[in-house]
Amino acid sequence: MSRINTDLCYQILKEYYGEVLAAVGIFLVRNKTSSCGIIAHKSGLTILQVKQAIRSLIQQNIVTFSQSKSGSIEYMASANAILWRLRYPRYIHCAKMLFGDAAELLVEEILLQGQSRLGSAVSKTTSKLNDSLVSIASALPEISPSLVKDKVTTLVKARLLRRCEDIVKDKEGKFAVASGTVIDPELLFSLPTALDFEPVVGSKRPATTNPETSSKRLKLDSGDAADVQSDSAGCGASEYWCVNVHQFHHHFRDQAIVAAVARNIDQKASEVMRTMLRLSETRTLPTSPESVPLSLTEIYNALPKDKAMQKTTLEQYLKCLSECCFDFVTKVGESGGGMYQINFFKAIKAICISHIETIILERFGSKALRMFRVLLTDKQVEQKQVEERAMLPPKEAKELLYKMFAENFIALTELSKTPDHAPTRTFYFFNVNLIQLSRMLLEKCYQAEVNVMIRRRKCMSENKRLLDKQERVEAIIASLDADGAIEQKEEVEQMVTPSERAQLKKMAEATKMLELCEIQLDHTIFILETYLSYTLQPPPPKK
Repeated sequence: MSRINTDLCYQILKEYYGEVLAAVGIFLVRNKTSSCGIIAHKSGLTILQVKQAIRSLIQQNIVTFSQSKSGSIEYMASANAILWRLRYPRYIHCAKMLFGDAAELLVEEILLQGQSRLGSAVSKTTSKLNDSLVSIASALPEISPSLVKDKVTTLVKARLLRRCEDIVKDKEGKFAVASGTVIDPELLFSLPTALDFEPVVGSKRPATTNPETSSKRLKLDSGDAADVQSDSAGCGASEYWCVNVHQFHHHFRDQAIVAAVARNIDQKASEVMRTMLRLSETRTLPTSPESVPLSLTEIYNALPKDKAMQKTTLEQYLKCLSECCFDFVTKVGESGGGMYQINFFKAIKAICISHIETIILERFGSKALRMFRVLLTDKQVEQKQVEERAMLPPKEAKELLYKMFAENFIALTELSKTPDHAPTRTFYFFNVNLIQLSRMLLEKCYQAEVNVMIRRRKCMSENKRLLDKQERVEAIIASLDADGAIEQKEEVEQMVTPSERAQLKKMAEATKMLELCEIQLDHTIFILETYLSYTLQPPPPKK
C-alpha cells in the first residue's frame, strides 16, 4: 500500500471511530498481520485498549483473525473495508432507490452495527418507520414488523444483505481461532428463517454503535466493544448479518454504464442497456468481463411496458450500441434474432477514459485534450505526427506535449537504430499507458480526499464555539415550541447575533461544498478502481 492510501485509511478511522481505533487499525494495515501483544507494545496502548479496539473493528468487518502455526491468534485489517466507509451514503441511497424507505433504514441500521441479528435490525427499523409516520400524521396506521421482514427477504434475494462468515473454534469448542471460513458461499445468501428474526436476550455481541448516529458521521467508542465469539460452532454461515457491499458496487457499475449510454446515444438506448443488465445480473459471474449472451427476443420481451418498442427499432439500438458506443455490446450469434453480450471491461474502460479526458481538459486545456486523443487512437506517435494530426502549431504542441509528459500523463518510448542509443539515430514515440495513468490519478484522488477531510475538520473545529451555541439555542427553542411560549422564543432566537448567523451560514456553505467534493472524488475513485480491478484479471479464453 502507498503512503497516501494509508493516510486516507487513518483519516477515515479517526473521523468515524476515534483515535484509539485509528491507531490499532492503521498499525494492522501497515503490518499486515500482528498479535495483540505486539500491537500494544508498538502503539503505546494498553492491552485492554487494544483488545477493545480489535473487537470493535471485527464487529465493523474491518479486521479478521486466524491462528498461526505457533498457536497464537493473528489479526489482519482490510484497507478496502476502511475506504468503503466513504460510500455508506451511496449504499443507503441506492437501497432507497431500489426498494424504498424500509430498505433504506434496514441497510443504514446494519451498516451502523457492522454485524447485526435480524431481530434487532427489524425491531429498530419498524420503530423508526412508525416514528416518522407519527411525525407526518398521527392518524396513519402503524407499520407491522412483517412488512419489514418481507423487505429483508427482498434484500437477501437481491444479494444486498448476506449472512456473516462463522467463527471457527478450536477442537474443544472453547476459543475462537479463525474468522471468515465458509464451506459453501451460497450459504451466505440463504433466505432468513423465523428463527433468524427472533429477538435474542443477553446476546454475546451487543451493538457497538448508537443507532441514532448518522451514517455519515459514525463515531464508535472503543470502550463499547463486542465479543467476537459466535454462539454457533463449526464452519458455515452465522446468525449475524451484514451488508454485501460488492453487490452495491455492481449496481454502481451498472448505473455508470447506463448513464454513459444515455450521454452517448439517447434515453431509449439506456433503457435497452438497463434491460440487458437486469437480465444478466443473476446469470453472470460478478467479476466476469463479459455478460452471458442474450437473445434479441429475450431482450424484447423483458423491456418495460412503458418503454416498449418495435423489434426492428430494438435491433437498430443494439447495432448502435455495438458499433457507435465503444463496443459496450457485442453481437456473438444469430440465434433468437441475434445473440448479444455486454462487454463490462470495455464499458468501464471507456468511462475511465472519459474521466481522464475531463481531468486533462481542466488541467491543460482543449488543445492538450486533442493531442491526448491522438495518442489514444494511434498508440505510438512521433512528435511531428502529433502536431499534424492534432492540427496545432509546432511550438504550442511541443510545449503542451512535454508538459503532459512532465506530469506523467503520457509516456515516451525510445527506439534506437544502433546499440549506442545516440539521439540522432533514435526514434522517440509518445504513447498513453492507461493502467499506469489510472494508478497515478487514483493516488491523486486519495490525496485530494485526505486534504478535503482535513480541511472540513479544520473548518468545523474553528467554529466549534458557534456550533455549540447554535445547538444550545435550538434545544431551548424546541422546548419552548413544545410549551407554546412564542414570546420567549423570539428572545432566545436573538441570542445568536446577525454576524454569528452570517458566519454560520458561510461555514455551512463551505462544509456542504467540501462534502460534495468528497462524493465526487469517491465516484472517480470507484471508476478508476473498477477499471484497474478488471485489468488484473486474466483475459477470457478465445472463442
